[in-house]
This record gives sequence, C-alpha cells and structure tokens, in this order.
Amino acid sequence: MSKFYIRILLAGVLAFGFVACSSSGSDDGGGGPATVQIPDKPGMTVKGIVKDDAGAGIAGVVVSDGLEVTATDARGIYYLESDLARRNFIFVSVPAGYEIPASQGCPRFYRKVDRKQAVNRADFTLTRRKAPADRHSLIVMADIQLAADNTSVSSYLDYVVPDVLKTVQGLSTEVYGVSLGDLVWNDMSLFPKYRQGLETLGFTTFNLPGNHDHDPALLTDSLALQSYERYFGPANYSANVGKIHYVFLDNILFDHAPTAEEEYTVGLTDEICQWLEADLSHVPAGSTLVVSSHCPILYHTKNTTARNHRNFQRFLDAIGPYKVHAFGGHKHYHDIYRYDDGQKVMHCVARTPGDLFINGDVNCDGTPRGYVVVDVDGDQLTWYYKSVGGKRDMQMRLYAPGRTNSAYVYANVWGYDARWSAVEWIPASGGQAVAMERTQRTDPYYEEVLATGVRGGTPTNTWHMFRIDPGSGERGGKVRVTDCFGQTYESSVSW
Repeated sequence: MSKFYIRILLAGVLAFGFVACSSSGSDDGGGGPATVQIPDKPGMTVKGIVKDDAGAGIAGVVVSDGLEVTATDARGIYYLESDLARRNFIFVSVPAGYEIPASQGCPRFYRKVDRKQAVNRADFTLTRRKAPADRHSLIVMADIQLAADNTSVSSYLDYVVPDVLKTVQGLSTEVYGVSLGDLVWNDMSLFPKYRQGLETLGFTTFNLPGNHDHDPALLTDSLALQSYERYFGPANYSANVGKIHYVFLDNILFDHAPTAEEEYTVGLTDEICQWLEADLSHVPAGSTLVVSSHCPILYHTKNTTARNHRNFQRFLDAIGPYKVHAFGGHKHYHDIYRYDDGQKVMHCVARTPGDLFINGDVNCDGTPRGYVVVDVDGDQLTWYYKSVGGKRDMQMRLYAPGRTNSAYVYANVWGYDARWSAVEWIPASGGQAVAMERTQRTDPYYEEVLATGVRGGTPTNTWHMFRIDPGSGERGGKVRVTDCFGQTYESSVSW
C-alpha cells in the first residue's frame, strides 16, 4: 500500500472518530470514574471492561474481535486472545437492556485495534435503557448505491429520506434502520453523502457492505473494505434490541475480483462462520434472529443457487435452532419466501431509490422504489412495503387488457407472500370474486419507462404477478387481497 493511501486512511480515522485501543487507560469517552486496573494475562492480547453509565461493570456482555468471542465476568472484565496482526476491531454485542451507542446516525459499538501495542485495552460504556425495547420498528432499505454520474443522490436525499421521515412520524415506537449494502456504487468518496441522509433521518441505522462498497482499486477482500470500515466499523457484528438478536453479515467474497461487478463470489468465509457460531452460542435456542446480508442468504427451497454459496450448509446449521427472518438486497427486485418449514422467512428487498440508472419510481420487477417497514412486538415481526410517495395501502399496480396487448387484467402485488389470501378479481358488473392465476411476466409499467429511452436494467420476470381474463363484456373491476396479518388491500382498474 502506498504511503499516500496510508495517510488518507489515517486522516479518515481522525476525521470520523475511530478510537484506537490503548495499552492502558480507558477509551470509552472519559468523564467517568477512574480507570479500573486490569492485569495482563499470558497469551491475552486484548483486555477491557464494559461498564454502565454509572460506572458499574456489566456481567455477561459478549465481546469479540471478529473471530474470538468471549463474555465479561461478574465485574464486567474480559480478555481476548486476539491475533492483532489480523484483527481490525474489538466490539460488543450490545445487550438488550442498553442503548445502542451511536453518532451521526451510525452505531458506535467498537474500538479500532492498535497494532503498535502488544496488549490492547478496549473499554466500553453503555447507557442503561429507561424502558425495555420489546416493541420497536425497523426501516429496511436496500441498494442506495450513490454515484456521482447519475441522479441517485437526488433520489436518495430528495425523495427517499423525506418519505421515510414522514413514515417515522406516524410510528409510536423506537425506530432503527437497516441498510442492506451497496451504500455507494464503487465511489468510496460518497460515503459521507450517504451518511448525510442517515443524520437527517435521525435514528440509528445498522449498515453492512455490498459488492459495490468494496473499493475496486484494492483487489483483496480485507483491503477493499478499508474505506467502508473507516466510516462504519466491522462488517460482521451483532446487537440485541428487545427480544431480537440482530446479526449483520458480509457475504461478498471479493478476493481477486477485477471489478466490483465481476468474479466476486457469495457466501461466508470460515472465519465469519466461526464468529457466527461463537456469537450464537450466547443466544438461547428458540430465540428469534434477524439476519441481514447484502445478497439474500436463503433461497426458494427448490432453488439450488444458494447451495453453491460458500459455507451455505454451515450457515444453515448455525441458525437451525432459531426462528429467523433474513433480509437481503442486491437483486433490485422484491420477493418474500419461506424457507423449508416456513419458520424462516427470506425478505429480498427491492432497490430503495428505484432501478439502477433510472433512480426513479420503479424497479425492474415493477416494485416501486421504497422500503420495508417492520413492526417488532416481542419476538413477532409484521411488515409491509412502503412505496416512496405512495400511501400505506399502495400494495399493487393493475394493468388493463389494452395496456398489455392481451385479453388479461394483470395485477403486480409486490408484497405477496405464500401465506397471503388468494388474489381475487371482482368484476365491476357484479358477481362472485374469482381467484386470479399466479404467473410470471415482466412489468408493463417498467417496460413503458424503458421505452422512453432511459438507461435501465433488463425487465425481470416477477414472482408476484397475477392475471385473469375478465371476459369480453367487462369494462373494469377491482382486485382484492388480504396479507398474512389480516390487512386487506383493494385497487380498481377500468378500460
């Protein structure tokens, strides 16, 4: 690495608040009681204490270097046998009874390793919650992908952020964000612009890296993540809010990729699996996990693609004892499916600013630009897709026969889940509701947008398209469907 690049990294460390671990003293922001003396132990290269805001040690807090995992003792003290030459951070999995430390919209639960010190001292101070967070909400966004040469920044800051703020104003619970990677599009200098949006939102957003957040000029995974880590910290970590254990995973394997678009692979390294297994050893079986990654980490049961992901079976074994909701992006389309026994739900979230290059009001499968709003109540999750600029009940788009050059009425129901009711057609002339046929085809509105000559992606056959032949005498009707939480949606069409 050049000396110039090292100077840039050091400048970023100073500018964005990385706190290096120290061989002595406290790194927790200061101002509290005197530093607790912690003796060295043979073979242990990291030590520290986790305290509450009154200065008392907290027992049982999980602390990690991204590979080794331990928990604090009754005094709040911990030790780690870390390979300091290979580890970048020391971090805590914040317990449910404490606030998530944050600044500028991002969690701050970590300390940067100081490789010049033979033994690192990393202390943490956590603020006790005034009330449990068993009830809270999530705003889940995907593939913001800010770029300097298109309208993505405007789509994000001028449309998405104001819409999210309006949605959050209507929520009565504490709110957290989850951003599913590809925060920028190969341009690491735009991370501050992305964070500007998070600061405007005002709630804490958990981030993770996508393939486009790996610096394409640095062709190994660890080097390519340096810019991301400078702004956001560890790429793999966990946290506890209420009764939910949140896990965030980097499943982009970037080694030897010539560009961010080519030859990266998907999966989890052995080290990430080892960390995940150790982290989950502190989580009781039967608990609910929310696992987020850039690429969808579960697939349709009959789809064999995921089985080619590195360590896929090892991941399945690790999450086997738990109820799981997995969130991923990357695909730029929206899809929800239940894995195997239905206890594990995969949410593939459409690109929040709209399809790439268009950065407008639609994605390549016809899903509007938007985000998922999740209500967490204890260990139960409910959710809906919120279209930017659309009302809460905007959950489908209908197409009259003439618009598709066919005899069919089509309904694109982007939030559809196999546990929803039948999608029903109710003719305007009266009569019984009739179940529409589920089919696969591209979205007519997206095709119309591409026909204007804008640069866009390839239309995607969607899993959530339905059709019916209304008969030659009909001139309209409405479509009705009830989601798996009992909320009914209707939309009308005429011709």
